[in-house]
Amino acid sequence: MNSPDTAKTGITPSPPLVLIVLRSIVVHVTIFVLVIVFGTVVILLSPFSGGQVCFFLGNIWGLIILWVSGVKLELVGLDHIQKDRPQVLVGNHASNFDIYVMMVALKDLYFRFLPKHEIIYLPILGWALWAARFPFIDRSNPAKAHRTMNKLAVRMKLTGLSIVAFPEGTRNRTDQLMLPFKKGPFIVATEVKVPILPFVLHGAREVQGRHNFLICPGTIQVEFLEPMPTEGLSYHDRNELLQTARSRIEAALLRGPRKVDAT
Repeated sequence: MNSPDTAKTGITPSPPLVLIVLRSIVVHVTIFVLVIVFGTVVILLSPFSGGQVCFFLGNIWGLIILWVSGVKLELVGLDHIQKDRPQVLVGNHASNFDIYVMMVALKDLYFRFLPKHEIIYLPILGWALWAARFPFIDRSNPAKAHRTMNKLAVRMKLTGLSIVAFPEGTRNRTDQLMLPFKKGPFIVATEVKVPILPFVLHGAREVQGRHNFLICPGTIQVEFLEPMPTEGLSYHDRNELLQTARSRIEAALLRGPRKVDAT
């Protein structure tokens, strides 16, 4: 029963800390178990599915995690995603939940993330991503990273693969709105001549902040912004593209999530 103060203000009280802790434990255990089970299946079946089994299971994985976490997902601007041609999707990165929600949001898109090279050494998870043909980027070796990006550009041209990148390079654990962007995804976009699609993740840090074990129920909105064409552009335009995409994402973050009509 609501207290008189709650009834007057109309503010929903936050769940008790003990419930948040218990839910967080359940979520982390769920993630651990699903990585072992689904990751093993991906390793075994990827040779027979071209790695696409990773995305069938990844969508289920993401949905389960969001449900157990009490997180609602909102999608805005889905009409900006082009499923009939490759795109380079770039967005902000502030939480582990960024990956979970993107696996659900992009369930119908043929794509790969650009994981850091270190992840390949993680038991089960790293092996599953390797089996599913994720292009690992070794940022400690610029020459190797450049070769990987060149191979990726050829792969995109041949197969229609889209890539989803977090140009900050890692989760933002600072008080800054965003970290500096890496140039790799923008170089690939100019090489393949495909649109850059900026996207914005609103609310993920509020669900699980930096260095935070606790997970709080809430709403995460994925907002896809207007695509940025790259026809007629070249390697020399990479910095301008980077700055334009970053400015658009930054402006959307400062503005906040879009209002979504209830249906």
